[in-house]
Amino acid sequence: MNDIKITPAILPHSYKGIEIPVERVLGAVTNIQIDIVDGHFSPNRTWLFNNKDEDTLEAIYEQEKGMPYWEELNYEFDLMVKDPVKEMEMFIALGPAKMILHVEGLEQEKTVAFFEGLPEIIRSAIAFGIAINIDTDPVDIAPYLPYIESIQCMGIKNVGYQGQVFDERVFDQIEKVRSMYPDKFITVDGGVSLDNAAQLVEAGARELVIGSALFLNTDSRGTIDAFRQLCNNVVISQSGN
Repeated sequence: MNDIKITPAILPHSYKGIEIPVERVLGAVTNIQIDIVDGHFSPNRTWLFNNKDEDTLEAIYEQEKGMPYWEELNYEFDLMVKDPVKEMEMFIALGPAKMILHVEGLEQEKTVAFFEGLPEIIRSAIAFGIAINIDTDPVDIAPYLPYIESIQCMGIKNVGYQGQVFDERVFDQIEKVRSMYPDKFITVDGGVSLDNAAQLVEAGARELVIGSALFLNTDSRGTIDAFRQLCNNVVISQSGN
């Protein structure tokens, strides 16, 4: 039996915008997802693309500083970026354990060439996933299958913002992804709450990426525990059937 992975998501507009929420969940999780939006893939624009804290960013590049609590946490970057391959050197320099590329923002030939040319040292250090919007045909993921370990189904229509309304069409999307790519780990990101978490796990999700439902709650660690217990009860029930 595998526990469901609970990953807090942060949509930061500054380095401090990562540091403060990380402190609220430190010790409760091992992974944090940072949502990075370039203003083109989605109209929003976050840290790395809003010209804030450039001195801090330069210190990280020079290895004089790291991501907050980097020795205790693994960072995953959700790259809501048009043509992320163009900026990949910058993302890699920040030391993520995983990067998620949104299929709608990719140039297929360029992206496949990037994956094919990855040095082994990077390939062994960074995992990759593909995210898919709720209206996108999962067949678009197929060219990238040899290079990814997970597929992230978006649970909201308008990506790049937190606090969006959950879109129940994601259940159909999960079913399609499970049917087409049964060996891939399925993540759901966007609109995840204690009201829909169990149903998402029943549908096939094995990781829930959670933003507002955690950080708008004054007891973020307790909320993580509640999600974990709820989801793992579903797994126990499934294993008994």
